[in-house]
Amino acid sequence: MRWVVLTDDFGPMPSGVATWTTAAANALVAAGDDVAVFARERPNLVDPGRFQVFGVKGPSFGRLGGAWTAIAARSAIRRADAVLATTWPVAVHAVSIGRQTGVPFHVVFHGSDITRPPVHPRGLARVLRRATHRWAVSRFLADLVGDCRVLPAPVDMALTTPEPGGRWGMVARATPLKGGDRFVRIVAAAGRKGLLVGDGPALPRWRALADRLGADVRFTGALSHSQTLAHIAALEVILLLPRTYDDGSGAEGAGLVLLEAASLGVPGVGSRTGGVPEALGPGLLLTDPDDASSSAAAILGWLSADRGRQARSWLAKNHG
Repeated sequence: MRWVVLTDDFGPMPSGVATWTTAAANALVAAGDDVAVFARERPNLVDPGRFQVFGVKGPSFGRLGGAWTAIAARSAIRRADAVLATTWPVAVHAVSIGRQTGVPFHVVFHGSDITRPPVHPRGLARVLRRATHRWAVSRFLADLVGDCRVLPAPVDMALTTPEPGGRWGMVARATPLKGGDRFVRIVAAAGRKGLLVGDGPALPRWRALADRLGADVRFTGALSHSQTLAHIAALEVILLLPRTYDDGSGAEGAGLVLLEAASLGVPGVGSRTGGVPEALGPGLLLTDPDDASSSAAAILGWLSADRGRQARSWLAKNHG
């Protein structure tokens, strides 16, 4: 079977969409299918060798990426047995090609492409109307989209589970919505060592907060996916504490990093935001992540030697 995969983020981008797309493409290849990925051209765009990766160029890609993707992938879509768009904006025009040729067209909804008002509402309406299969990475997102099925996360359950270390960790792009400030305050209140993987505009403020509080937090910046997994495997617990804008938009769509941590036997702690509770499974859901002292006490009281095993067992039953 010949698949065409359309995406905005792909390796080496350290994003949830890039990670999910790579895992999905690898899974299709493992199932014996042929895969061609059309991804936004970026420096050092990853070509894993197991499938073809084509960089898509075009000015103002964030606004017109759907047009450039459709132009670049037109011929491949016409020859394909199925198309998978891992974000809806890249499918705005390509979905019409799929409809003309009768090719099954799958669209996956991940997060901010749905939780924030769309830049092109008519484009979203076209995708929803013409896609033959609509999927979401969480029930939270599926309910927002409507008439949409939830996909299990493509997480590798074959990964080894080394003995965890003592650090508390967070992996996220450094933006105000991701809650890195909450993480730093909780680590400081608990008197534990922290590890924060990720880069972005909020990182200087998070560093300054750690210095002001005397929090022992190591900031690694952005790392490759394999490096990130190696750091996660050595954690005692991983935290994901995002927030929304004042109007409630911008919620975290799922929280793939919590599922990846569970595959490594690392338990998760999260906030009641978007799809995070779904990704936590048997993890700890904080009542008020802005109350650092109470949150730190709750985590310390909840952690036990068996929490990582529980997380991995739950993941094996629900994802993978």
